[in-house]
Amino acid sequence: MSTRTSLALALSLAVGALPACSAPKPEPEYASSANHSHYARDYPEKLNAVTADFSARRAEARKILGELGGYPGKLKDPSWAHVLEIVERADEDGRSHAYVGRLRRVEGASAFFETEKDEINKKVGGSVAYTAKKKGCDEAVAGAAAPALKDAVEKQLEKELHEASEAQQLIERYRGELGKENAAALEKEADDLSRVSYLVHIELVEDKLRLLRMVSEADQVKKTADDSIAAEKTYQSGYKKITDPEKKASEARIADLNKSKASMDSAVKQAEGVAPSADDEIKKIQKEYDDALEGLRSKIKDKIH
Repeated sequence: MSTRTSLALALSLAVGALPACSAPKPEPEYASSANHSHYARDYPEKLNAVTADFSARRAEARKILGELGGYPGKLKDPSWAHVLEIVERADEDGRSHAYVGRLRRVEGASAFFETEKDEINKKVGGSVAYTAKKKGCDEAVAGAAAPALKDAVEKQLEKELHEASEAQQLIERYRGELGKENAAALEKEADDLSRVSYLVHIELVEDKLRLLRMVSEADQVKKTADDSIAAEKTYQSGYKKITDPEKKASEARIADLNKSKASMDSAVKQAEGVAPSADDEIKKIQKEYDDALEGLRSKIKDKIH
C-alpha cells in the first residue's frame, strides 16, 4: 500500500468517514476544495505551511513546557492555594470553546494588523500630520503615531483574550491579595500555560488532520491543475474573441498553475515525511505536557502544605 493511500485511509478513520464505522460523522461536513483551481494554485504553498506549522508548534510547546518548573520561583509569598487554582483554570482555558474561539479571533486580528501595518501606519501618520499642520502644530508628531497604534492594538488584543480566560478572571479577583508583582507574573504564566495547553490538545491535532487531508488530495489537485490549464487554453481559443487584457490575465493564471505543478511533488514528499508519525508525536508531547503540569502542581502543593 502506498504512503499516500495509507494516509488517505488514516484520514478516513480519523474523521469517522468509513461507512462501516458506527461513529457519527463530525458536523459540519466540509466539501473538499481539491477540484477548485485557486486551491490547486495555492496548494504547495499551503501544504508547506501546514507541514512547517506542525514542527514549529511542537517546538513552541516544548519551549514553554521547559519553563513551567520555574514558575513558582518567580512568585513572592503568594497564596499558593490561589496559584494552584489559577494554574488549573489556565490548563482548562487552553482547550475550552470560549477561550479557543477568542484566541483565534485575536490571532486573526493580529495577523491582519501585522500584514497591513505599513499601509495602516501610512494612512494614520498622514492623517495625524495633516491635522497637526492644519492646527499649526509640528507635523513631526506624526512619527509617534505608528508605535502608539501598535502598542494600543497589542494591549487591546491582550485585553480581549483575557476576557475569555477563567485564569485571568481569577487573577483579577485576587489582584489585591496577590500584589502587583505576583499578579503580573501570574498573568504571563497563565497566558503561557493556556497557550501550551491549546497547542498540544487542539492546534497540533488540527494540524495533523490538515496534513492528512491535504496529502490525500494530492492526486486530485494535480488533475485539477491540468484541467484548469486546459480550460484556460480553451477559453483563449474559444468562439468569442477575448481582449488582450483578458488573454494576459488568462496567461498569468496558467503560469501560476504551472508554477504550482512544478512544486507539488516536493511539498507532498515533505508532508509525507511528517504525517505518518504525527499521531505518535502528538501523544508524546501530550505526555510531556501532563508530566510537566503534574510537576508544577506538585511544587505548588508542597508550598501549600
